[in-house]
Amino acid sequence: MATAALVAAGAGVAVASGSPPLTATGPTAVDGTDGTGVFRIGDRTVRQVRYDDRGTLRYTFELHNDGRLPLQVVGLASDQADPRLFDLTALTPVTVAGGEAEVVTLSLAMNGCEALSSRSGSFVGEVVVTTRRAGMIEDDVVVALPEEIHTGSPREAFCPRSTATSRPQG
Repeated sequence: MATAALVAAGAGVAVASGSPPLTATGPTAVDGTDGTGVFRIGDRTVRQVRYDDRGTLRYTFELHNDGRLPLQVVGLASDQADPRLFDLTALTPVTVAGGEAEVVTLSLAMNGCEALSSRSGSFVGEVVVTTRRAGMIEDDVVVALPEEIHTGSPREAFCPRSTATSRPQG
């Protein structure tokens, strides 16, 4: 009897020790810019947004917990990719029941155009989120966004802090 209990307990630990299965899907929405469009390039879906220097872009999507156990999404992990024109600043904290989805919003600060040549671009295609299961088991999980978010560095007139020497030639 004790052996069966230990085997069952060990199986529970094995289930809880893998990374939580999260996927992101639409519908999606964008707030914080006055221009946006979606287009496909091969198997990629790109969400083009107009750059707004020092503005905050809010990208909303559904986050699915493909596992059986509830999962708390704490927010963004500290280790993120570093796109040149975006700073990933926040993700809505939520609890997602097993097999269910919740709407979340990713906040991205738009900045850095003065250090990037005019019409260069940045992409954000995935985020790393910190999750918590059973109130204590934390994991950082890479989640591919339903669309790659792209913006381009504007011309000098729309990048107010740029100078003749702050932007590389290009």
